[in-house]
Amino acid sequence: MKAPRRSQSVALCGVLGALAVALMLLGAVIPLAMFIAPAVGGLLVLAACEECGRTMAWTMYAAVSILSVLFVPDKEVALIFVFLLGYYPLLKDQLDRIPRRALRVLLKNLLYYAAIFTMYGLLLVLFPADGFSQEAAAAGLALAAATVVMGNIAFLLFDKTLANLLRLYRLKWQPRLRRMLGR
Repeated sequence: MKAPRRSQSVALCGVLGALAVALMLLGAVIPLAMFIAPAVGGLLVLAACEECGRTMAWTMYAAVSILSVLFVPDKEVALIFVFLLGYYPLLKDQLDRIPRRALRVLLKNLLYYAAIFTMYGLLLVLFPADGFSQEAAAAGLALAAATVVMGNIAFLLFDKTLANLLRLYRLKWQPRLRRMLGR
């Protein structure tokens, strides 16, 4: 197959980036899509990486991140993309090359916890929650801890799903897309 022209790569990344931003906006409107939209946005970044290269995919990630933070009303949706699910598909390839499974899973978990604690720490600094009673704060802390642990499980499932979807993309969708683009 012939290599894609630079203009085709830029156009494809632009379309995928616009779709990712639209998904982030949808994630702010539909409560169920709050975590699904950033994950699908990450899949679009992965598709850009497969078709246009790693540099273009990182550029698309940066553009979608900036536009999401600026325009998505629910900042949590945008920040989940920015701090974890947007760039993780680009790092997954390097993490999966680690030969020892236990070390690989440990690093993925450390990445998840570092990203989540940084994101929520930033949110708490920017939007402090004053006026909570001690009882409400204790209940909120327990709920937050349970949410973070459930999020870790969902992240590990996302990791497995990402690998399977990448295989599916390479086998089924990529040949169709390349035929359509004349590559």
